[in-house]
Amino acid sequence: MKECGLRVRHFFFGQARRRFAEGLFVWLCLTNTTQLVQLYIYEGKSLPTAEMMLLLGEGALRVAGLSFLLALICSFLPRVLRFLIAALSGLLLLVDIFFLLHYHSVLDAGLLQVILATNPSEAVEYLVTQGRDILPLLLLAVLGLFLLLLGRSWMLRQDGRPRFLSLFVRESRQNKVWQEKSPFFSSSGRRRCAAVLTFLFAASCCHAWANPEEHLEKMPANLSVGRLAMNLEQSYEETRSTAYVDYALANQPVEILADRHDIPKVVLILGESTSRHHLQLYGYDLPTTPNLIRRQQAGELTVFSDVTSPHAGTMAVMRTLFSFYDNEAAGMWYDYGNVFDILRAAHVHTAWLSNQESSGFYGSIGRTLASRCDEQAFTSYLAHTIDLSERYDEEVLPLLDDALSGDGRSDDAQSDFFVVHLMGAHEDFKRRYPAEFARFTAADETGGVKDDAASRTIRAEYDNAVLYDDYIVNEIIRRFEEQDAVVIFLSDHGEEVNDVREIVGHGDESSAWQRDIPMVIWTSAKFRARHPEDAARIERSKDRQWQSDEMIHTLLDLMKITVPQYEKEKSLLL
Repeated sequence: MKECGLRVRHFFFGQARRRFAEGLFVWLCLTNTTQLVQLYIYEGKSLPTAEMMLLLGEGALRVAGLSFLLALICSFLPRVLRFLIAALSGLLLLVDIFFLLHYHSVLDAGLLQVILATNPSEAVEYLVTQGRDILPLLLLAVLGLFLLLLGRSWMLRQDGRPRFLSLFVRESRQNKVWQEKSPFFSSSGRRRCAAVLTFLFAASCCHAWANPEEHLEKMPANLSVGRLAMNLEQSYEETRSTAYVDYALANQPVEILADRHDIPKVVLILGESTSRHHLQLYGYDLPTTPNLIRRQQAGELTVFSDVTSPHAGTMAVMRTLFSFYDNEAAGMWYDYGNVFDILRAAHVHTAWLSNQESSGFYGSIGRTLASRCDEQAFTSYLAHTIDLSERYDEEVLPLLDDALSGDGRSDDAQSDFFVVHLMGAHEDFKRRYPAEFARFTAADETGGVKDDAASRTIRAEYDNAVLYDDYIVNEIIRRFEEQDAVVIFLSDHGEEVNDVREIVGHGDESSAWQRDIPMVIWTSAKFRARHPEDAARIERSKDRQWQSDEMIHTLLDLMKITVPQYEKEKSLLL
């Protein structure tokens, strides 16, 4: 029995397997440090120092624990598979460094979908364009491989045994003294460290299992090889579901009954989580909308006083906003006609420009709707949840400038319709605006049901996000001041910031406050001169009670395009 136990122990913990597992463990820990960099960028740097250290400590623990498990498993795999996993982890380290430098993100499902959708000529063009940044990484990889081989050669003694084993194997009295002075390097010390690491990692897994927001099934994504496997699966599932939805949308019939569109430029700015109760334009006591106030006073802006959203969440709203699928419709949203296919059939050039994610759970509908347009552009192709993104909405302005240049327009396009999708005032509010827009502080906040410093700070951050939103909307309007144009701005849904109860956020369908949204229509001087009747209709409708799931009827009414599904009485315009 004792001999059998020794054989089992030798099989599982033999010297060769142990040496390989130890080396791979260290290698995996080193090549996954980019995971901690990303964790700091997206979550850690906005936290107090103590919470940031705790977050990064837990992240490092998960990387180490998963590296330990993977190294242990690999020690039983064939030699080729062992080195394949090690090489893949090293390659992904270089890829993650490149993407962190360029896109502030490690490789994720959104970026992977872009890569998989790239044809060879586009790939070559991209490599040539980014060659100045890719070449140093390749040289770094070659140098690292050279040093690794050189170090391996040095560490092997003439008898073929590793030099570093002298630190761990009791071969001489000198080594025995070293082990006594440095118990960490002894066999028992390493076993104790492994036991402590296993215990802490198990505790981290239990924490993830007990916390629904952590999603235990996503734990393997803390290692680059696990993240790659999960991203490949997600990309496949999203591509398959997107293909089905695209097929369903493409098969919706488009029949133009009448087409008298005569507005060269129509723009719809879709905000995010912006409550009209925090806009000075609607009577709020802080100056959060100075630009829109100025345009209203100049007679350029019509403010609609009683517009609501059908839902308190982005995805539910997006299903209704651009299609004939409204809040009372049956079936699926993609079983109904959409405004983009109708406008394209009417020879209106369409473009979707977005600062929200193009992939993942939140990005799926936006990406699908964008695919119905002649042009589509995103500031980022990441699949992170939008509350972690720190790309400011000003990054969408160059996309709009490119679209306005006309390079993507077909010769038969008679006018343009742009959708500009902003990040707006989505949580985390302080991530939504650059430092120069941090004008309101806790001392400025007087409203709200919770009157402590923390609550006032959150409200101030939200008001700063609204102020920045006002700047972005104004910058978009500026680009159309000399044209015959209409710009519509509304938010997908509202937001609660301890306004009527102690809650910050959205998603509560029963909350009327979360569905109270701003909506304004700006018209240029040329538009008002050339379309006086339309301008009068817009002004007459400003106090009409209306819900944004009927937006498609309003757009078709404004653009004078009629299809069988269009219902005049659902239009906002009188």
